[in-house]
Order: sequence, then structure tokens, then C-alpha cells
Amino acid sequence: MVITFFILIISIVIAFAFIPKLQKNNETKTIVIFSIFLFIGTALNIGITLNLKIPNPIDLITFIFTPIREFIVSLSK
Repeated sequence: MVITFFILIISIVIAFAFIPKLQKNNETKTIVIFSIFLFIGTALNIGITLNLKIPNPIDLITFIFTPIREFIVSLSK
């Protein structure tokens, strides 16, 4: 639980370090993308510290491309 608190504090410090500079340069799209990636990274790190099962991205890619591969192989027979 303490590590989760430190992860949140570090994420807040990172946000306060970069977002004002981006606001000064009127980079709204960059702020949105930065915030999304910071949120995803923070959530994944908290999930890891709490020993949650985080799915592997390769599993999704395999799920998507296995039928495509099988279709292409069936065309070549």
C-alpha cells in the first residue's frame, strides 16, 4: 500500500513538472496524450505492485492474427 502511495506521488510530481511547460506553449493535444500515457503507466504500475494479473499484449495480437494466418494458409493449399 505504501508503494502505491509513492507511485501516485511520483506521477503527480511528473505531471506538475511537465504540464505547466506544455500549457505555456499552448500544446493542448500534447497535454491530453501525455495525461493518457501517464494515467496508463500509473495504473499498470499500481496493478503490478498489487499483484494483479495484467494481460500480455502478445495474447491479443495472437488472438487477432491467428484466424488471418489460418485463412492465408488455407488459400495456399
